[in-house]
Amino acid sequence: MSMCGAQIALKSFKRFPRVRVWSLAKNAYSTQVEYKPIRSVLVANRGEIAIRVFRACNELGIRSVAVYSEQDKMHMHRQKADESYLVGKGLAPVEAYLSIPEVIRVCKENDVDAVHPG
Repeated sequence: MSMCGAQIALKSFKRFPRVRVWSLAKNAYSTQVEYKPIRSVLVANRGEIAIRVFRACNELGIRSVAVYSEQDKMHMHRQKADESYLVGKGLAPVEAYLSIPEVIRVCKENDVDAVHPG
């Protein structure tokens, strides 16, 4: 009768006494971390990568959120996202997307869980 690798390992484990390993080093800065699933993602870009991220979110069942400037209101990234919001009203397109307070405002107002830089 031959024994498989798992049986051999179990047999050798039973011969030796069990040893408990205690971790004595504790990080003084550790905190309790709560992990939550990502239900919505804001993509802070307007290019082809943003459209790919929207497609991946759709396949995973994650709500996708786009931001757009006044000049980009008819661009494809806005139509591919589940939701889209105007940022940087009155600013040039590049300045609108780089307006971090505006992007964070959209995230807070619409319960966005994560931001993808695009």
